[in-house]
Amino acid sequence: MSKSSAIAHSNIALIKYWGRSDQADSSLNLPSNDSISMTKLGLSDIKLETHTTIEFSDKYSEDSAELESEGLSGRKLERILRVVDPLRKKAGINLKFKMVSKNDFPTQAGLASSAAGFAALAIAASSALKLKLSKEQISTYARLGSGSAARSIHGGFVRWHKGNTHETSYADQICGPNDFQMNAVIAVVSEEQKKITSDVGHESAKTSPFNEARISVSHNQVKDIIKAIKDNNFARVGKIAEASCKYMHAVMMTSEPSLFYWQPATIRVIHAVQKMRAEGLESYFTIDAGPNVHCFCRPEERDEVQKVLEKIEGVKKTIPVKPAEDSFVTKKHLF
Repeated sequence: MSKSSAIAHSNIALIKYWGRSDQADSSLNLPSNDSISMTKLGLSDIKLETHTTIEFSDKYSEDSAELESEGLSGRKLERILRVVDPLRKKAGINLKFKMVSKNDFPTQAGLASSAAGFAALAIAASSALKLKLSKEQISTYARLGSGSAARSIHGGFVRWHKGNTHETSYADQICGPNDFQMNAVIAVVSEEQKKITSDVGHESAKTSPFNEARISVSHNQVKDIIKAIKDNNFARVGKIAEASCKYMHAVMMTSEPSLFYWQPATIRVIHAVQKMRAEGLESYFTIDAGPNVHCFCRPEERDEVQKVLEKIEGVKKTIPVKPAEDSFVTKKHLF
């Protein structure tokens, strides 16, 4: 019998991952390009974290998983098993498990709950199974549940290498949370679960005529943004991140079926960010697969940016964030 718990944070992509590589088995979740992200720590009562406990024991006759007090089955349980089964096999253990997970922020609302969730699961399961894995190795297993979860294993600013095999598609840290001075304010315009999840949306990316162009451009964007991060060039990072966001949503909107995640308030926030910049308050936007907007800013201007966003019609709440530390094992269990 072995039980372990972990806490992981969500991340926001600066260089986007959208669409799986067609050069490998789709179950491996290998991306078509490298991606760059910032792992996030919420600075309000919302920490943007997932807390997961998993126990392997002969007292369980079947695998079970629970998220926010809801038992998981079907596709949702299958995604859990994509992570746990390979780890169980590596450990040489075939005990059944019980998993309980809780988020302190909305699930499947474009705030990267799956990234935090599968990162926490991979960390907790590898710990419970007594596997001595590096963070890079753990990231390959987190990726099997949700591609972007690979990035949430690490804190700070992270690169997910696309690779071409399970072992070579991993995430590592570009720099720690205090090495590049950038924060963000999230403008939350909807907390509803999206009708089409990212997991499903990735499958339609290749139907867009703009997908190959997005992939091609992203290769140079990755190199450029890493240099900008290391040079502490906030303006350059912001401009590249905005461009990557627009390319990804252009692909979404022109896929079959089309994915339109934006809402009227999303557009209002984008216009507000552009207006702030024009008036000397430097901010840049990015949007994941959802309607909510992340507005990047320097730490010393975060409060001012937040005040502007709070006044926008349709913004339900704002969440200030800074780069988080690495995700970690905790002794606090959920059962």
